[in-house]
Parts: sequence; C-alpha cells; structure tokens
Amino acid sequence: MEFTFYTADKIVFKRGALKEAGDYIARLGKKFLVIIDPFFAESPAMEDLTRQLEALGADYLIFSEVRGEPTVDLVDEVSRLALTSQCDAVISLGGGSCIDVGKATAAIITNGGPAVDYLEVVGKGKKVTEAPVPFVAIPTTAGTGSEVTKNAVLGSKTQGFKRSMRDDKMVATIAIIDPELDMGCPRKVTATSGIDALTHLIEAYITFRATPISDGLALKGIELAGKYLQRACDDGKDMEAREGMCAAALLGGMAFANSGLGAAHGFGMAVGIRYHLPHGEACGIALPHVVRLNAKACPKKMDKIGEALTGRRFDKAGEGTQAAIDFLFDLNKAIGIAPDYKFLNVPPEEVAEVALGSRGTSMTSNPVQLTDEELIAFLRNIM
Repeated sequence: MEFTFYTADKIVFKRGALKEAGDYIARLGKKFLVIIDPFFAESPAMEDLTRQLEALGADYLIFSEVRGEPTVDLVDEVSRLALTSQCDAVISLGGGSCIDVGKATAAIITNGGPAVDYLEVVGKGKKVTEAPVPFVAIPTTAGTGSEVTKNAVLGSKTQGFKRSMRDDKMVATIAIIDPELDMGCPRKVTATSGIDALTHLIEAYITFRATPISDGLALKGIELAGKYLQRACDDGKDMEAREGMCAAALLGGMAFANSGLGAAHGFGMAVGIRYHLPHGEACGIALPHVVRLNAKACPKKMDKIGEALTGRRFDKAGEGTQAAIDFLFDLNKAIGIAPDYKFLNVPPEEVAEVALGSRGTSMTSNPVQLTDEELIAFLRNIM
C-alpha cells in the first residue's frame, strides 16, 4: 500500500467562523484580492470580512463579477487585475465557482498565464512550478468541496470545454467553513450543490484509487448527506442540516481530491457543458445509474453505501446496493432532480458525440472501464 494525501494547510469548521477570519489570515499578505460571489457583495458577511482586513491594516481589492461557472477568460481577467494591483494574497468568499477562480488566480499570479495552457486534455501541459500566493477559501454553499481540493474546473463558452487546472500546490492555505453562510442558500442551489457533494463522496469511495484515509472520509460523508440533504432542501433554516451538509461537502472534497472521481462526473461534465445544465444537477442525474453500473465491480463497498445512506443494516449481499440505488432515485425526486436526461430532448445523432466527450480524468478512475461502444450505449439508455 502506498499513497500521498493532500488537503488545505489549515481547516477551520465552526459556526460563526467568518467573524474570526482575521485571526487566521493575519500575516498572509499585505494586499488581498477578495473574490466574492455577487450575492454576497453587499452582505453582512462581506462587511465582516472587510472590517477585519482593515483592522489588520491590510489593503484589499474586491472583484465581484463571478457569474455562473468559471471560464479561462475570466481567470485571465482576474489574474491581470491581481498582478496590476500587486496583490500578494487571494481570498474567495462564495460558491465553488468563486473559489475555483481564486485558486487558479493564486497560481497564475506566480506562474504566469494564460489559464488554458494549464488545463488537462485541452491545454499545453504547462505545470505549476512556483508556489501560488497564499489563498483563503471561504465557501458559502455545501457542494463542490473546492475549499480543500487541488484543482480548479474552468470552461470556455466559445470552445465548448470544461477541464481542470490541477496541481498539488494549489490546495488552499486556509479553508474556513462557516455553516451560517449557507443559511441563505436557495432550495435549488442547495439541491444541486448537495447532490454534487454526494456524488463526490460515493465516487471517491468506489474508485480504484481510493485509500484508507479517503474511504473513512467518504463513508462518513455519505452518512451525513443521506441524513441531511433532503432536510436542508425542505427547510433552509434547519441549522443542523446545513451544518451536516457543510461537513459532507468538506469530507467529499478531501476524499476525491486524493482518490479521484468516476463516470457520473464524466457524463455530468459532458452533458452539463453542452446543454447548459448546472454541474451538480448533471452529475446527480447520472449518479444512481452509475452506481448500478459499478455495482458488480465493488459489491461490498456498494452494500456499505446503502447502509450509510439509509442508516439500516443488511444481512444479504446485494441488499445494500439495491437500497442505495433506490435511495438515490427517491432522493433525486424529493429534491427536484430528474431521473434521467430525457427531458433535454437530445437528438439521437448527438448522443455518441456527447458520450465520447465524457472521457477525461474522472472516467479513468471509474471502477468499470467502458469501451467507446459501452459509453454510447449507457448514455443512450438514459438520454
């Protein structure tokens, strides 16, 4: 057995942690680039953060134009702003998109651009050779786990791709998880980000690159998501559920950053970018189908997933697996996620191209490796 485990240098998980952010970010830099979700631009949370930066005597510059999923062009724009303004540290306060922009920007400040050159598959193979400037990730949604991962997912609207900029050096200096920031999250975002977190957890647990550390993190996270995701969707003011989902998302990010993902993310990426579905929704739709696909490759783990999701024990082999599949379909229905992609009305002639476009880093870790013909047949069945 041999593995290496990476995560943020420091993780702070606490209700009200944002109010103490100054204690954690002191001495990280003299001029901070603060990348903030537009929803939080005029919020008390932003006032808290800027007040603490001022108390530290730190200068700061605010960028609040991260709208939708991040692109390479946006990262290049933000990086130029940071370099021109001589920022020596980056803080992201927002969802996964906001954090990914910050993470990529922190690396490009010291390594140079453009961002596309670093991307897997479509880039030029450029490496992050210099340590990024200090980066602080403060998530406001419970889903991507980006606050503790070593990659930033970037797309291009003109070229039609979505790929990762990835390097071990890109993990955050500090991740501050404050469940109170998630309280105002709309139901739809709670659902799509939450099912993304659950997809991370399940795929990280069953990938053939899983380790004892990632297994423990993922299984606990699956238990938390099974217990709290629907509750958080049904009652956005349920603090226990919000806190549970923040923990699930965090554990998912820690797990998959080290063990990889699988086919649900492969299909989700390809479908999402082409048909403009939110990333979490696109992955969540594929999830129960992919669990069924992978069941024979890791039956014992699948049974444990069923037990973690339902809180029940199963005596016969395969019962937990079926319980997991049923639970996931039922959960998706309850939180407003479709059972398949058929509502997209994709022309039959496009299915093969989408299926082959799903190949990438995620697919390489899937327990069942699919041929091109199998990829197409699988997607055709649910599309």
